[in-house]
Amino acid sequence: MARVLPTKKIERAGVNEFRALMESAGHIVQEIDGGNDYGEDCYLSFTQKGERTGDIVAVQVKSGTAYRRSVGYGISCRGHVQDWTRSRIPVIGVVYDPDLRKLFWVNLTEFLLQEVEQGRSPKSVPVAETAMLDIDTVEAVVLRIRSFISKNDRVRPIELGILQSVTRKMSRLRNRQFNDMDRTPVGGVPYEMASDSVDFRERHPGFHPALVKWLSVGVIVGLLAMMAPGLFKAVERDGHASWLWSGWAWLVCYYGTLAYLLMVSGKDPQKRRARFLRWGAFSLIWSGWYVGLAHQTSAWSVNPIFEWIFVHQMPVVAKFLLLYLTGFYLRQEIDRRRRLRLAYPEGVPEGG
Repeated sequence: MARVLPTKKIERAGVNEFRALMESAGHIVQEIDGGNDYGEDCYLSFTQKGERTGDIVAVQVKSGTAYRRSVGYGISCRGHVQDWTRSRIPVIGVVYDPDLRKLFWVNLTEFLLQEVEQGRSPKSVPVAETAMLDIDTVEAVVLRIRSFISKNDRVRPIELGILQSVTRKMSRLRNRQFNDMDRTPVGGVPYEMASDSVDFRERHPGFHPALVKWLSVGVIVGLLAMMAPGLFKAVERDGHASWLWSGWAWLVCYYGTLAYLLMVSGKDPQKRRARFLRWGAFSLIWSGWYVGLAHQTSAWSVNPIFEWIFVHQMPVVAKFLLLYLTGFYLRQEIDRRRRLRLAYPEGVPEGG
């Protein structure tokens, strides 16, 4: 008798779980015959109030523990980068974790387009462990996918409204490729005034990134040093009403928060969260620069409401922010190790 391989059962479990979830939400799943599987397992047609919307995506479903990574999951895109970026319809990826019995998703087309535009050639697409696809998140995921379709769809300008249609038309005109006869030769006209600098950069590829990094660090340290005396004056003048310690304690809190945010943003594996933390640190720097240099140089007058909020409330907000972030990363690491132990009951391999 024919044997049913365990891997086949796991693959079908992922497709069945995905199909059951989407159909329970009212959408239409059309599976692709296994003999015609070239990187997609099914098509997903979206509905709204019981009617088809015309929005459709292709879906690549992966099942099993082989797709786990140290952080989240990963879908290999070897041989599919061109297929998924040139496809007329978006392609999304779904990973089914049989141990957790949960689905996780990623927009393969969106991620690969961003990577290709930046000149990178990815071998796999990361799937965040926070990108769960379940009954609680399915509506938000559908809205996000349909929004991506509408932004990249050139077929239905009438449904988008007049303003969006005109905006999209202007965008296409700006990006239109003109006839080769009307364009300059490949590479364009050389800029001789910058040739020597670019030649040096190409001969020493590691020099420029290091220079930019240390210049950025120098500018930030210079700003922090310049505004320290002014901040001390601001805190000493009107900060004792609610701040029990001296201006030195306030400065320690302020600079410690900045250092923590910059350090954490450099180590956070989630790019969006790291970018958010980095902008939070820069906002604190510019706020301190605005208040500190005003007291030090009298170049401008600080808004009294802004100064009161910054001096009196910054330490309180910083305290809760640091406690929250510390607890958040502890929970994430504990959960990651728990998942690894569940995936590898005989021992987590090195590097896990």
